[in-house]
Formats: sequence, structure tokens, C-alpha cells
Amino acid sequence: MKSTKKNHRSRKAMISTLLLGLAISSMLLGEEANAQTPSSASGSSLTSEQQDPFLSTLGASSDEDVYEDLYEGRSLAQTARRHNKNPQAVIDLQVAQMTEMLNERFQQGLLSPDTYRAQKEELTDLITKSVYGQTSYSQ
Repeated sequence: MKSTKKNHRSRKAMISTLLLGLAISSMLLGEEANAQTPSSASGSSLTSEQQDPFLSTLGASSDEDVYEDLYEGRSLAQTARRHNKNPQAVIDLQVAQMTEMLNERFQQGLLSPDTYRAQKEELTDLITKSVYGQTSYSQ
């Protein structure tokens, strides 16, 4: 019974990471799209990396593919490896995106200095564990 609960929690953590990554990517893409003006109809197509850096770094073709992998119990690291991508690149991207969000929230006065430092200190560890689908380092 404990194993089932642990697997369920692990799956929920991985799905939460996916949703976080997708939300960050969508938010950043939205800001970039709003900042750009179209120069011409023929030259306005974006590469897949510009469209969604999370999917590109992971090597996945769609959000649904990633969700399906996570639902089937694969970690983001396993998904990246399956697409011949480096899991560390996924970690680096998510850490950079989350750091940017933390910085913005701190600058807007939404986080106290202590909360900001505490969240920033644990960010890399938290994301690394999440990408590997772990609650502790066992790989």
C-alpha cells in the first residue's frame, strides 16, 4: 500500500513539474510575442525552440506527449534521454526560468528577502529531484 501511495505522490510531483514548466514557457513566450512586431507574413514563423523552449529542450513534440510520458510513470529525465537530449539541459532551463520568476516577484515586493533567499537556495535541488522523479537522490 505504501508503494502505491509513493508512486502516486511521485506521479503527482512529476505532473506538477510539467505543468510548472509549461506555465513558465507559455508565460515567457507570451511576453516575447507581445514584445515583437511582425516584420512580414512570410518571415514570421518561429522555430520550435522559439515556440516552446521547454518542449525543445526535452525533445518532445507536444505537451500531450510529455503528459502521457509522465502519466505512464516516466520522469522528465527519461523523456529527455528517449529523445537523445540531456536531462541537465531541462534542469538548467527550468532553474533559469524559475530564477527569473523569483527575481521578478522579489523586485515587485511580493517576496521578503528571507523568503527569496530560501526559495532560491532550494530551487536547483527541487527541480533536479523533480526532473528525475525522485524524492531523494538515489541515482
